[in-house]
Amino acid sequence: MWSTFKNAYLRTHNLKNYWNKFDKQNIPEELRITLDHFINSESYNWSSKFWRRLTINHLKVIASKSFQNSQDDLGKEYFTFTYFNESIIKDACKSIENNTINLKINVFKKHKNFTYEESINHNIILYILYENLKNKSVFKNFEKIKKIKKNYNQKKPSLIIDDNEISQDDLNSLFEFEKIDLLLSQIKNKKNNFLEIGSGSGRTTQTILAIKENIKYVVADIPPAINFSYKNIKNLFPDKKVKLAFNVKDQNELMREFEENDIIYIFPHQISLLPKKFFDISIAIDCLHEMEKAVVEKYINNFEKISQSFYFKVWENAGLPNSFYKSYSIHNKKDYFIKDEWKEIFKERCIFPSNYYQIGYKF
Repeated sequence: MWSTFKNAYLRTHNLKNYWNKFDKQNIPEELRITLDHFINSESYNWSSKFWRRLTINHLKVIASKSFQNSQDDLGKEYFTFTYFNESIIKDACKSIENNTINLKINVFKKHKNFTYEESINHNIILYILYENLKNKSVFKNFEKIKKIKKNYNQKKPSLIIDDNEISQDDLNSLFEFEKIDLLLSQIKNKKNNFLEIGSGSGRTTQTILAIKENIKYVVADIPPAINFSYKNIKNLFPDKKVKLAFNVKDQNELMREFEENDIIYIFPHQISLLPKKFFDISIAIDCLHEMEKAVVEKYINNFEKISQSFYFKVWENAGLPNSFYKSYSIHNKKDYFIKDEWKEIFKERCIFPSNYYQIGYKF
């Protein structure tokens, strides 16, 4: 209760004031430019208080450790797990409780900027994910992920399993891709255009781009995540044209950038500039449950307008960060503005964390 009260009322969420007073000497020029544009754009009000406060914390880390080195610390914010309890691991363990363990795994490996406790927990979770995924047909796509990794060493926490270097990001993204691909199979007139909001460091983005050929991809996010993802994707896919397009003002200019590039990065408010039913799918992973109600509604209305389908992943029940009273439930359609006329393709509990749900709709 005290922690929730502090987040709701005592900690600053005013990123605009903080950034204006912040000593920017150790902030890379590209990130300075991105943040200057962001705090003066409509997207400032499309972002959650939760992530504006996290951005303040991230800026402190980047200023003290450099942009490159800070990714090791900030990566923990982007769906990397270093803890577990019964509620989030029960289903994943139950499905493999009769499996035997490969003792050749370096399960005691300590990772950079992780404590020993965090490292062991991380490694156990990673192996549990692997055991749940290795016999699924979707895991065959790991070879494609491994191939693009040769272009750029991201230095993520990982383990050597069956002679492959594997990260939690690889496995979580393959679980998501399995359902995203199922949803895409319901689309008859595919345009091969994808939209993702809140991509973090780009783990899902790079997985889809590695597996799907001849697609175009738009990422809508805020700094510094948009800068991390842009850098990672640009290095992982050196043969693709990747562009930051957050300074675009109108639809014609945005469409020019889209046509001239394979992947573009925009701010969230710019999705309202995109044409109707332009995307096969909109993707929102681990972000909608952190947003205030009015912000969620903006995104959902735009997803319905510009996409043929919608995949999202959220806590089953979530207490809104920085709120002392608001909560969301995936079982209450009104919390996420889900319309009865949408066709539900799937709604299922995630294997891990098992207090998450993944849901797919066709509009």
